[in-house]
Amino acid sequence: MDTIDRILKLMENQQMRQSDLARIAGARSSSVSDWFNRKSASYTKYLDKIAKHFNVTVDYLMTGEEPVGKLPQGAIPVDASKFVKIPVIGSVRCGEPMLAESNIEGYEYTYIETLRGGGDFFYLRAKGDSMINAGINEGDLLLIRKQSDVNSGDIAIVNINGDEETLKRVIKKDMAIILQPENPIYETKIFIGKELEHIHIQGRLMNVVKKF
Repeated sequence: MDTIDRILKLMENQQMRQSDLARIAGARSSSVSDWFNRKSASYTKYLDKIAKHFNVTVDYLMTGEEPVGKLPQGAIPVDASKFVKIPVIGSVRCGEPMLAESNIEGYEYTYIETLRGGGDFFYLRAKGDSMINAGINEGDLLLIRKQSDVNSGDIAIVNINGDEETLKRVIKKDMAIILQPENPIYETKIFIGKELEHIHIQGRLMNVVKKF
């Protein structure tokens, strides 16, 4: 169940129509229709008003993890307009290369200031332990900005031979690319000459969301 599903359930409990929700949120009826048809995520700008009407928290609407009810005394309200919904796409193994799953397994609401520099972003879920010395552990969410090149020293998702993807620190040398793990028990891989034709950078690691 996602945010829209939770809003729909609350609307059903009050026998509300989409036009009623549009009036409550102060949004256009066409925009509300796009929300429920999964054509737009602009509803994030209106979650404060929607949550207030249904007497729930914004966190409940976004995650379903907060209990229904008023904000606890002393709690700081969340400004939903400062968050965007980023897809979580499959996973990447930080030990050995693996195929990244192409389907979206969920969404993570991300503070807009985190998306510095703009661009297209997605999350991958880390597996393995080859990047532990860079603070990346099994289960962490990796915020990736899509880009086909990175600076030497950046950590990136790299596609190898068209079907293998791995997370490594990219070191650039003359006519060579080094994929360096951050765990001494794993081997550093060096690609030179024509081997470089099989190395394709998919995106740069921008942030790590710790999962405990």
